[in-house]
Amino acid sequence: MTQKKLEIQHNPKLLRAISALQRFYFRPTFLGTENLNSNKPAMYVGNHTIYGVLDSPILIDYLFNEHKIAIRSLADHMHFHIPLWKEVGKRVGGVDGVQEYAKEAMRQGYSILVFPGGGREVIKRKGEAYQLIWKQRFGFLKLAQEFGYDIAPFVALGGDEVFELGFDANVLLRQKWFNKILSQPKIGKFLRNGEVIPSIPKHIIPKRIPFYFKFMPRLPISQIETMDDMIDFRDELQTLLYAEIENLKQYRKLDIQQKSKSERES
Repeated sequence: MTQKKLEIQHNPKLLRAISALQRFYFRPTFLGTENLNSNKPAMYVGNHTIYGVLDSPILIDYLFNEHKIAIRSLADHMHFHIPLWKEVGKRVGGVDGVQEYAKEAMRQGYSILVFPGGGREVIKRKGEAYQLIWKQRFGFLKLAQEFGYDIAPFVALGGDEVFELGFDANVLLRQKWFNKILSQPKIGKFLRNGEVIPSIPKHIIPKRIPFYFKFMPRLPISQIETMDDMIDFRDELQTLLYAEIENLKQYRKLDIQQKSKSERES
């Protein structure tokens, strides 16, 4: 097997410019920053919000510029089939999420940003806000274990609420005629049997909702010895993320109330 070559591209000025616009618009709040450590690379694992391009640049820029954490985001292959977009993605921290590219980034000492839900989790349908659609994936844990990376869990809030969906992809996937199209091997493979068909928002301008990010303490995985251990760890990690998303919703509610009160009193 030929080893894939990975040339790391990084344009901090471009990343900062994109992030600055998003930070101005979404006014992000970062919690749990005492759990960040730039001295040892880790695998950052969290929830992927809809379309994935609104909060990820903010997160990557914040970790790099505020905490000196050099991080590469493992992105879905689909991003790298679009000529201009793929170049932008590479320059703001994206790496094609094939295993060998991920390994090469880790060999070079980068922290890794992983969304186990991948392309399906980012293509949200109605009723799927803040759902972790990980299926039975645990390859990311094997990768972290191979390189001795701790898991650095985090959650993101706000991104799944900025768009109201007008067209739900599930409507299309329920149509017999469309399933006949998907039954064609090449089409079905390209569209992953319909998994990567996006729902369409009613409006292209996102709502101005404040974003919140929370970083939890790192989780070592050296204790994982069997496949059952790995599955249990993955399931416990999912449970942790769901709980922290709910905690963050409560924090946001109180935070917005406090800010509104302060504005009225000023």
